[in-house]
Amino acid sequence: MKLTAQISRTVFLLGIVSLLNDLAAELIMAVLPVFLVGLGSAGWVVGLIGGLEDATKSILSLVFGSLADRVGRKKPLVFLGYLIPSVFRIALPFSTHWGMALLFRVLDRVGKGMRTAPRDALIADAVTESTRGANFGFHRAMDTGGALLGSALAFVFFWWLGLPVPGIILVGGLVSLASLIPLSFVPESGSLGQRKKLFDGLRELPKKFYLNLSGMAVFALANFSYMFFLLKVNAGYTEKLAVGLPIAMYVLYNFTYTFCALPVGMLSDKIGRRAVLLMGYLLFSVTSLGFAFAQDLGLFVPLFALYGVAYAFIESNQRAFIADLAPPERRGTALGLFHMCVGFGSLLGSVIAGVLWGFSPALTFFYGAMLSCASVALLMATTRAR
Repeated sequence: MKLTAQISRTVFLLGIVSLLNDLAAELIMAVLPVFLVGLGSAGWVVGLIGGLEDATKSILSLVFGSLADRVGRKKPLVFLGYLIPSVFRIALPFSTHWGMALLFRVLDRVGKGMRTAPRDALIADAVTESTRGANFGFHRAMDTGGALLGSALAFVFFWWLGLPVPGIILVGGLVSLASLIPLSFVPESGSLGQRKKLFDGLRELPKKFYLNLSGMAVFALANFSYMFFLLKVNAGYTEKLAVGLPIAMYVLYNFTYTFCALPVGMLSDKIGRRAVLLMGYLLFSVTSLGFAFAQDLGLFVPLFALYGVAYAFIESNQRAFIADLAPPERRGTALGLFHMCVGFGSLLGSVIAGVLWGFSPALTFFYGAMLSCASVALLMATTRAR
């Protein structure tokens, strides 16, 4: 089957939306760690902000995923979820204290929490199980393609054009508004609402769903904020290189992630989601262990490339796996619960990573390597499900 025949119109349009939105978001994220340090934040603050971003998004994902199942309409939630972050991205560069930046980033993530589960449910509803991996992989490839362009532009803006970090963030906020245009052409899924209490769907999810979710939740504890990887590079250099090299490494990460996401998604359609996830968790463990010892570009370059490959094996396939395990009328709830669990795990993991960073950066990465290995063991012990 040709690739173009496998990708639905809904997924293609949502891919364009994500490409534009993530181009804007990554303009911000590529320079955010340096921006926070400039506002006087310590390592634990970086961990707290990174974790709270994910936790805010994920708690709301369960609420709005369940709401989408209940009312049967997902697109309005997705639209608001893209509009709200644009407002607070524009406000972010005017922060004068890390506390203000924390507030704006959390409010940004309110929008992401509103849209994530309903959007993933739109994707799952638009395709069959036999092409779900390819469609989720395509969407993540478009998403990370935007991230690649955004992080590359951040490097160009800073290194060659001399744009200050707050200016780069402001450009990102303005660009994010453009993602609303293709979203207007996305059709509603047409699924019927389930007029039950908001969280009744949690009891209707099968046992195998919860068993596999437990392994993903443990991995979330290992999957601390990307900012620690960039700070490891930042700490090894001074002046312009201390900003430019982390951005360049972030570009490399997004490059490998972008070009691996679709083929890895297609691979999961052939050999099963769980096998692909196990490989991804092991790759992350190796990557994190490598960062514990890395001191120069000779290791940073291959490790950031491997970091992107590991994420390609993990991100879209976790979502496709969750969609496979849930009944169609409960996909919004299932995906929302998934995002909530990994968000709480990321919050706790990022705070722990930040505390460990204060003792030694190497401890942060040893922690990630050990927990990701534990998630492999737990996922292997669950009931086999595709």
